[in-house]
Amino acid sequence: MQEGTVGREQSGWAFELRTLRREPQLLLAIVLVFALFGVFIIYPFVKLLLVPSAADWQHAVTGRIFIEAFEHTIFSSLLATTMAMILGFIYAYAMNYTDIPGKRFFQIVALLPTMAPSIVSGLAFIMLFGRRGFITYHWLGLHTDLYGWFGLWVVQTIAFFPLAYITISGVLKSISPNLELAAQNLGARGFYLFRTVTLRLATPGLASAFLLVGINSLADFGNPMLVGANYHVLATEAYAQVVGAWDLPMGATLSVFLVIPTLLVFFVQRYYLEKHSYVTVTGKPVAGMQRVTVSPLVRWLLFAFCVLICAVILLIIGIVCLFAFTRTFGYDYTFTMEYFIEGVLQSASMKNSWIASICTAAITTILGIALAFLTLRRRFPGRTVMDFLAMLPVSLPGTFIGLALIMAFNQGPLALTGTLAIIIIGMTLRQLPVGYRQAVAGLSQIEKSMEQASTNLGANSFVTFYKVIVPMLKNALSISLVYSFMKSMNTLSTVIFLISPEWNLASINIMSLADQGFLAVASATAVGMMLTIFVTFGLAKLFLRDQINIFDL
Repeated sequence: MQEGTVGREQSGWAFELRTLRREPQLLLAIVLVFALFGVFIIYPFVKLLLVPSAADWQHAVTGRIFIEAFEHTIFSSLLATTMAMILGFIYAYAMNYTDIPGKRFFQIVALLPTMAPSIVSGLAFIMLFGRRGFITYHWLGLHTDLYGWFGLWVVQTIAFFPLAYITISGVLKSISPNLELAAQNLGARGFYLFRTVTLRLATPGLASAFLLVGINSLADFGNPMLVGANYHVLATEAYAQVVGAWDLPMGATLSVFLVIPTLLVFFVQRYYLEKHSYVTVTGKPVAGMQRVTVSPLVRWLLFAFCVLICAVILLIIGIVCLFAFTRTFGYDYTFTMEYFIEGVLQSASMKNSWIASICTAAITTILGIALAFLTLRRRFPGRTVMDFLAMLPVSLPGTFIGLALIMAFNQGPLALTGTLAIIIIGMTLRQLPVGYRQAVAGLSQIEKSMEQASTNLGANSFVTFYKVIVPMLKNALSISLVYSFMKSMNTLSTVIFLISPEWNLASINIMSLADQGFLAVASATAVGMMLTIFVTFGLAKLFLRDQINIFDL
């Protein structure tokens, strides 16, 4: 044996290809994944980019209305993202670093907005603070107009606060207590400990929250439509060009412009995290260790803050329920089921949303775990490309994805426009990065030796994945199922171009009803959506029991 070859791990494309030839099932899975990505990601996006002409690009960068829409989009998104992150971090810190009374209640209330479309915050804003709002007009007698950038800022902050909270809370929860205890033993106290240790270790959560909230606020469609008034943003302007002016090339151009800031945020976030290490799993036991908690004064200040946030959330949910089940809220408070029957029981949109969301959640979870297994546990040419393509949709606004799919599958051998299939494809593309990253996080915590033992016993990659990996990813599987189902139920921008008269969705119905002034029916539909999500989760927990985590995420 030559010197220097002992213990050297074989690598290179030739070795990886030889490994694939020994496992044809693995090779087939890789080819199939790349084929799916090529058909449903690369092809639609390239086709959309080729639609605008040089004149369209020139008009988009010189037209005053389009420049103004771009400026409004950046400004309003930065405002909403910054405020949502601040509120989300404080709330997450209170949940993870204090023992305030009613913590479980606060955790549940903070998740309620995720079960309704983001447009519900805009709907509640109109009911409470609109030109005929219950608080501003009926209660205080004010003739105010809070529409425009200010109303959009408030509404988007409330709508995307839960997303920031969930993302940041997950990272704070994973920070090992012994790191902060060690810093405390070395003399760090109070704000200095928070700034130098906790905040630094929470950086991945902050970066992820900024990415997710920023992209969602940039691509938000419903709230600007309801409360933006003449404050135009790119998402609504692109929709107006396609649906109102029948100018598909200009709508495609504006959708591409909407991608630029989101891609910039996406790459900056990935580059920053890759250049810094935030590993906190040391392999040492930490069971039983208590976190460093705050002073009594800060504890009660955080309690007051949580009470205020929950009061706002419950006010939003409450006003929607009151509009849904009273004859004419503000004038006639007679209880009625008329609007609920019309918006939920007699409408096929809720059933359509449920079918599409269940299919999306299942596909996203299965595909996400499979992709994570391939990119983390198997070596093959193109692994980095697969990882990039799996994460790419998270940086793309929903309107861009929807318009790209319409352009790609409007005709030809795969004419999917107007079908349930194209809706599911759009939802799956939007939620795939979440399922993939959850699976990657869960798989990273599983020791490779368990898979090696399975391989040594004669199992191939498929058997190892199905019988060893999947059972140990229960939590990641649960989070992916729950999140994908909820977000698919209340998605709006992704499917605004994909629906048809046969396959209309509840979220689109809510926006249309609210935009036309039918606030009571819109509210009843929103309540029906939340109830549908609750009932679905309840039945899943009843039948699957410990096989899935839902209410303890």
